[in-house]
Amino acid sequence: MTPPSNPDLSLTGPVDVGGRQPAWIVVHARRILCIAICGAVFMKFALVSRLPASWDEFYFLELVHQYARGELAIRFQTFHVHLFSWLPSLGWDVVDQIVAARVVMAALATGSAAMVYGIARRFVCARSALFAVLAYLSVTAVIQHGASFRVDPIVTFLLLLSLFGVLCRPGGVRGAILAGAAMALAILVTIKSALYLIVIAGVFWSMAPTLRTRATLAAGFGGSFLLCAGALHLLHSSLLAELPAEGARDFLQGAASKVFLDEVFPRAFDLIQMVLANPLLWIMMMEGAVVAWAAARARNARSGWLPLLPLVLALPVLTPIFYRNAFDYFYPLILAPAVVLVGISFEKHLKAAPRPGGLPIVAVLIVAQCAMLLFNAVTRIADHVSVQRETVAAVRSIFPQPVPYIEGFGVLADYPRVGFFMSSWGVENYRRAGQPVLSTLVARHQPVFVLADSPSLYAALAPGVEVDPDRAFLPEDTRFLRENYIHHWGMVFVAGKHLRSAEAAAGFDVAIAGAYRLEADAPILIDGN
Repeated sequence: MTPPSNPDLSLTGPVDVGGRQPAWIVVHARRILCIAICGAVFMKFALVSRLPASWDEFYFLELVHQYARGELAIRFQTFHVHLFSWLPSLGWDVVDQIVAARVVMAALATGSAAMVYGIARRFVCARSALFAVLAYLSVTAVIQHGASFRVDPIVTFLLLLSLFGVLCRPGGVRGAILAGAAMALAILVTIKSALYLIVIAGVFWSMAPTLRTRATLAAGFGGSFLLCAGALHLLHSSLLAELPAEGARDFLQGAASKVFLDEVFPRAFDLIQMVLANPLLWIMMMEGAVVAWAAARARNARSGWLPLLPLVLALPVLTPIFYRNAFDYFYPLILAPAVVLVGISFEKHLKAAPRPGGLPIVAVLIVAQCAMLLFNAVTRIADHVSVQRETVAAVRSIFPQPVPYIEGFGVLADYPRVGFFMSSWGVENYRRAGQPVLSTLVARHQPVFVLADSPSLYAALAPGVEVDPDRAFLPEDTRFLRENYIHHWGMVFVAGKHLRSAEAAAGFDVAIAGAYRLEADAPILIDGN
């Protein structure tokens, strides 16, 4: 099937617009939008060294270092370690390694924007497609997280590549085969890529005129997907450490029940915040959905289900209804194909531009979108990484060589971390098990300090600090931490004890072996010394 013809619109003849500025903006819309998009891409690369690194970026890097040390045994959602195995060899600090990885992610995000344009051109003219790209690049979450070192920029690129292969080039069975291979790689990077399977199925159904053609496309996609996923998973598994006792089946079942079947609108606050921060995007998406639905209702036998395609591409926007991890960094992934609706909305106003009152609306939309991009980018340009660099440097000055330590997210990727991953999900699983774990882990691994960057860790060690009950450590683990680690600097707690003076002899245990320094106001006797 060939893409429909969407010639760009041109304004000729006298137009009563009530002023020259709106007319100039619309006539030069393509140039203005291209300049704004180039500015957005430039800002994306500029922000990679200024936005603060998040906890999952540190964890993402820690997995790469575990793989480099031959310690990584996790089979699922770790395929990225092969793509970034060169990071530890740079010899840079962990923050600089994240910045280097973000440059790669920014390049992928640029490719994603290009594919958004190509997909949008399937439905609208060039200026409307450019506006859709600009609207996407102006979203607060895209500016903040579009090039972050996590799974989302990788799978956004791969999933858009799947859609581009089917909708644009090469199209047909070859496009379906390309889509299957890209989807297989995306699934290995993160299981949540499966959310796009229904989109791919809807695209096949909408584009193909007959059941036979649909079956052919599905067979090409499915065969390519299974072959690539199986081969890549076997290769990935062969390069990792020995598989732990817990099986993949338990992991997948637990993850599915947790992230998909937890509650309705589990991240309602993030959704509301995203809507309030990007009102123009959501208004135009809803308007585009109305226009697309009206076109779908008016379809004839010849067009078939094709008019439904824009709505099919927007299906991922519904995932926050049931997806537990629909945090703000998730929105660049689900909004990428949905901004086609923004292009459809813009095209509606563009077609009405020659009529009185139509042209100023188009000019206002362009100016407003450029202003939102500028505002959202400038408010994030300040350097937020220096504090993280200082903290990492301070820890390394205390412990120059890698030593075991307790921490929530793997900030020191080249230091062996002790303990479970302390995200909200990780703490919930820990509390659900109801078993204290720290005394056993400390006895086995002897971590000499704690970097209390997790709210749960900091609340356990810092007197007077409280967290929600569902984020707090079990009382036994809290007591163990306070008895065996003392505050040293910032979020750093080192192995040590506070001893209270008493007239009678008192006993105590030392959980972490090593030489200790005694600080006391009076002489004391310890084991006869």
